[in-house]
Amino acid sequence: MFYKLQDKPPMGITTLSVLQWMIVTVSSSVAVPLMIGDMYGLQADEIGKLMQQTMFYIGLASLLQVWIGHRYPMIEGPAGLWWGIFIILAQLGTSMGLHPQEIGQSFQVGMILAGLLFFIFGLLGWIGKLQKWFTPLVSGTYMILLAVSLCSNILTGMLGIGFQHSREVQPGVALVSIGIVALVVFIMRTKRFSSFAVLFGMVGGWIVYALLGWTEPVRPTEQLFSWPSIFFWGPPRWDWGVVLTSMLTGFVLLTNLMTSLSVMGKATDTVPTEKQYNRGGIFTGVSHFLSGLSGVVGMIPLSLAAAVIQTTKMASRLPFVIAMLGMMLIGLLPTVAHFLAALPTPVAYAAMFISYTQLLGFGLKDYVNVKMDERTVIVGGSSLLVGIGVMFVPAVAWQKLPALASFLFGNGLLLGVIVCLVLEHIVFRKKEEDSVKKDGQAA
Repeated sequence: MFYKLQDKPPMGITTLSVLQWMIVTVSSSVAVPLMIGDMYGLQADEIGKLMQQTMFYIGLASLLQVWIGHRYPMIEGPAGLWWGIFIILAQLGTSMGLHPQEIGQSFQVGMILAGLLFFIFGLLGWIGKLQKWFTPLVSGTYMILLAVSLCSNILTGMLGIGFQHSREVQPGVALVSIGIVALVVFIMRTKRFSSFAVLFGMVGGWIVYALLGWTEPVRPTEQLFSWPSIFFWGPPRWDWGVVLTSMLTGFVLLTNLMTSLSVMGKATDTVPTEKQYNRGGIFTGVSHFLSGLSGVVGMIPLSLAAAVIQTTKMASRLPFVIAMLGMMLIGLLPTVAHFLAALPTPVAYAAMFISYTQLLGFGLKDYVNVKMDERTVIVGGSSLLVGIGVMFVPAVAWQKLPALASFLFGNGLLLGVIVCLVLEHIVFRKKEEDSVKKDGQAA
């Protein structure tokens, strides 16, 4: 590790690290408001406003966490589960005659209630106690399934599928993506600039796209400055299906909080304390409350931040704090937000490819630290097979089920982790005597 959490790098290195954190944060979040806007039928101006809201509140939530929350430089970004639920329920709601905006109004209520769940659990100190549920086998399963669930989107993006509305592989885009990955790997192998490999990869790729004429024009704006608003989708609206799904999602995302902090601890060579878990839970609740209040997709600590630190060997809080202040500023400046939204998505996927491989690495390392006996093979193997298998089931196959069941059985990551928790702690629960005996032998 070149710079640890409390270190203050020189000004030049800090500046480059700030830019890298900002670009990583934007690239990992920019697709979410664009896809949600398209799915919910928003106009270009409305999508731009949702983009600003997202950037501002990501900066604010992340700043609160690193300042008085869990204290790790970890991005509070749109959760994949929330993103998926937004899309699934938009499809289900439309089939039931609901207007997409009504679903968005109900989501605002659901995320606020999910935030209260996190806040109460953290305030009562229950999150730290729940840590023992997330053994290396559970966290390893989570990270492996997360990497597998992301790989399809990553490779699809790198091949140019979906870029500029293309439904086919674009050879030119694919070749440039391979070149960006090669550039990132090359820079990582240099001692002087390895910390900024992702940054250089994104900037270099964007320049190539601009020279080839593949970049989208920046949307014009009439305002130079605008404050974030509340209840983007309109007045809150109660819908039992959406609210219950949101509460269930909030409880399940406790898994993400546990594993993300655990992975960040490994990336920064530290051990998260029970107090950090509880504070992280409290301010993840605050993040969800802010998400519901503003109408953006629910935010959680992203494990991607740990992968970036593992790749760049820089864990200093200072550049991260400045970067999150910069994100808040972007959320106040429509022109800047729209310019950053013009970053070609294949460039972002390609530049982040090596960082995504770190997520898989964390999971494999957890599995290596577990004794591979018959119990481990059954628990881990069953969880991975169920999770990965469900990922191959077409989404339309679940549409006739109730919304809650469709959400649960249609999400391989969620289902795999739940199966692992059940097998690890209920079906194949280790006897207390065995644990005591092992502890005695270790002593």
